[in-house]
Amino acid sequence: MTATRNTPAALVVTALACLGLAAASVWFIAAVPLHAYLSGWVLLALMLILTFFNLRKKVPFLRLGKASTWLKLHICMGIFSGVLFFVHMGWSWPAGIFGQLFAGCFLVVFLSGLVGWWMSRSFPRRLTVAGYETPFERIPDARNNLRKMAEALVLRNDEGKSPSLAAVRYADQFGLFFTKPANFWAHLLESRSPQAAHTSQFDEMERYMEKGELKMFAELRDLVAQKHMLDYQYSLQLALRLWLFLHIPLSYSLIIFSLLHLVLVHSFSAAVA
Repeated sequence: MTATRNTPAALVVTALACLGLAAASVWFIAAVPLHAYLSGWVLLALMLILTFFNLRKKVPFLRLGKASTWLKLHICMGIFSGVLFFVHMGWSWPAGIFGQLFAGCFLVVFLSGLVGWWMSRSFPRRLTVAGYETPFERIPDARNNLRKMAEALVLRNDEGKSPSLAAVRYADQFGLFFTKPANFWAHLLESRSPQAAHTSQFDEMERYMEKGELKMFAELRDLVAQKHMLDYQYSLQLALRLWLFLHIPLSYSLIIFSLLHLVLVHSFSAAVA
């Protein structure tokens, strides 16, 4: 199967356009008068359109085309604008403080856009494969319910007698685990090491369990597995929300930088003239 069949046609066209622009910037653009002004105005127009995508999502009742079409345009124009930005800078990093801040802001927005595109494509599939999805706002309540169930399970097993090994180990190993989110980066990176560590602990504890504790022990193991799944859901959904808090405000900041850059360039040109 060829790469073209695996890649959306729009991305193939975008990649070809980027390659053509990069080649033209090396061989032909230097001979075009005022090419920096032209690329700058085109880049500003692209950034305004890209920023408009967020406004489009806030007014879905307006008939402005399908959201999926807008998203595809947003991705393709975003990739193309990244190449155009470096063409506009002449493939060199700016020397002034303002230029460096401007370029740094653009680079962060561009890279965060690529990361967000990857997350939006992979995270929903990962959540679906996980089996179920708890709404982000209900995760604290779900976590609290698991904690109460685990504590009640251990206390019920210890009624009328001294604390069992399971109760002592629960307090040492799992008490804090049930009170807050855990293993954010491990879940985000699909690492199974936290689950493997708890499995190893359970296997070790099971060797010393009394026969009457085994049923409670199995239920506690299941609650820990549910908590890992809940943390997995939390990590992926939190990452998506944090990305929005980073990408969108920086996108608006980039527009402000662009307008200031426009004023400075034209003011300097007028002064020189």
